[in-house]
Amino acid sequence: MTSAPSAAYALLEEKALQAIEQAADRILAEVGIEIQDDPETLAALADQGGVITENRVRIRGGLLRERIARAPRQFIWRGNHPDRDVTVGGDRPVFAPSYGTPNAETLPGQRGLGTLEDYQALVDACEQSTLLDSTGFLLTIAHDRPEETRHLDMARLHLTRSTKPMMGTIISDAALRAVVAESGARPEPGACRLLHMINATPPLVYQANPLRCLRAAAELGQGSLVSSYMMMGATAPTTLAGCLAQGLAEVMLGLALTQIWRPGVPVVGGLFAIPFSMQYMGPIFGGPESQLVQMAGVQLVHRLGVPARGDGMVTSSKNNDAQAGYDGANTLGAARRSGADLILHTTGWLEAGRTQNLWKFRSDEAIILGRSPQAAGT
Repeated sequence: MTSAPSAAYALLEEKALQAIEQAADRILAEVGIEIQDDPETLAALADQGGVITENRVRIRGGLLRERIARAPRQFIWRGNHPDRDVTVGGDRPVFAPSYGTPNAETLPGQRGLGTLEDYQALVDACEQSTLLDSTGFLLTIAHDRPEETRHLDMARLHLTRSTKPMMGTIISDAALRAVVAESGARPEPGACRLLHMINATPPLVYQANPLRCLRAAAELGQGSLVSSYMMMGATAPTTLAGCLAQGLAEVMLGLALTQIWRPGVPVVGGLFAIPFSMQYMGPIFGGPESQLVQMAGVQLVHRLGVPARGDGMVTSSKNNDAQAGYDGANTLGAARRSGADLILHTTGWLEAGRTQNLWKFRSDEAIILGRSPQAAGT
């Protein structure tokens, strides 16, 4: 395990933070957020004072902050064994592995669509890791299993082969409920068994499935990690201030919804932004712009009174090479300096999140723990 920095680095001063918060409030009140195909969420926001025009809600930022204030400043993330419980929002960051990669490489030179065998190897690696606090979820996609049930196949590997906390599925609200039932999770004040990745769709949109999953998780007393994944110059402004204002508006709405559905349910907030290359029409991970957004984003989320997400060893590199290490170390360094409470994508990430690589996993762990990659067997 690694300890937290002695003091978080404050990138922005008070005046700048207030200006961004005011801009986010203006976006919420004047532009609003589009709520796609979810009348129940629109009705709930209308009951809270939101103004609904077709599928768009305009609402006061101050009202959302009042709802977010119901959330705990820290919470216990329960493991499969009580000794593995961790505190999110405590005195050190919680590390979780990469999430959502469709491809896997768990044998040398055999990179391709993930399988259940790959998934088992990755769960085992997470369990054996002396760095990671969680085995996460969706470490890759088990493409060789039926789509209707693969979420349960993957969940059972976490439940039977690991003692650590795990995340939940967001394939659908029905799948989410099935995994919660499989895990035996129950509502518990100040704690959760499963944490669910809920992403806005910039600019200023929430799609139906994340909204339904957010509602299901909250109703079942399980946590949500609410994030805005922005591409600067494509789905968000290129400027730091503009990007932060948009992302804060998006995240505030999602965080508030969790507390509307179930006051006190655990949440984590995160602003995640990366530059978008107009040369190859894709995101560029590891750059200084995303590090600045991350550091300022943690400040803004902490001012809402909830734990903040950071990001780990992410890279655009296709191979576990010097670029991958440099990109990842810079991004993780920004998360650590900012005082992020939960660091996602800590290990294994390659190809802009398309591949989970077991050798990258091991070298990332070695770098963070201060060991040589050779000592980790990479």
